[in-house]
Parts: sequence; structure tokens; C-alpha cells
Amino acid sequence: MSESELREYQRRHPHLFPEPPAPAPASAPSAGLPASVSNGYPSEKAFQADVVRELTARGWTVWQMYLGSQHGGSVHMTKGIPDICAFRAPGLLLWLELKQPGNKPSPAQLERHEELRRAGLPITVAWTMEQVLRAEHALSLLIPSEVTP
Repeated sequence: MSESELREYQRRHPHLFPEPPAPAPASAPSAGLPASVSNGYPSEKAFQADVVRELTARGWTVWQMYLGSQHGGSVHMTKGIPDICAFRAPGLLLWLELKQPGNKPSPAQLERHEELRRAGLPITVAWTMEQVLRAEHALSLLIPSEVTP
């Protein structure tokens, strides 16, 4: 996603971008956003649904890690696994941990994030759609433009 595309998305969806824009938590992912800041979503579930729609529309295959079972039973997942794994050709992979303002990654989540980073895999903790789109944009810069889908 180019900067102009991001600006256009922000213009069309201003309710998703808090004013002033929240700083990206890259250097301190556990810091997060204070509960007094809105990301435009009433719940993490609504935020996640919109992220899935947006990434899918941009050509990503999106796997949601924990949604429960269709029969109402419990589903075992490794504790702390990120909310979303998204991938697309040519070999791009993005792990996303989504949080509502005021919430932070748990110790188990931070352990999984560290494991992913040690393996050289990108993991982004995002409190806003803007942070998700910036992470996606950063990955798209890693591939030559002639092979961008």
C-alpha cells in the first residue's frame, strides 16, 4: 500500500484513525494505547473482523487463530498465539496481535512474539487499523515492484 493509498483510506474511514494519530508501539509493544483513546471499534472482535475484511480485500489469505468451535466445545491453541496470520505471494507473512486501547499483550503472548522474532518472522501488535496497514505496507516494500501482485 502506497502512502497515497493509505491517505485515501484514512480519508474514507476517519472513524478508524484516532486524532491525533497514536504513535506506533514498535519499540515498546506492551505500552499500547490508553483506554481513553478510541480506535473506532466497540470490541476487539469487531476490530478483528474489519482487519480480516481489509486484508482479504488487499489479496491476503487470512487465518484467524482462535474463534471457538462450531459445535460449542473448546478448541486447543498454543497459549499466546497471535490473533491473525496473513500471507500472500510472493512469500509474505504477517502475524498480527490485535488489542483494544487500554489492553496489553499478556506474558504468554509476549513469549510467542519473541519466538516469532527469533525465527525472523514479523509480528505486529496493533491497536488501530492504521498500525495494521502500516505493517502491511512495510512488508510490501520488501519485494520488487515487478512481482507485486
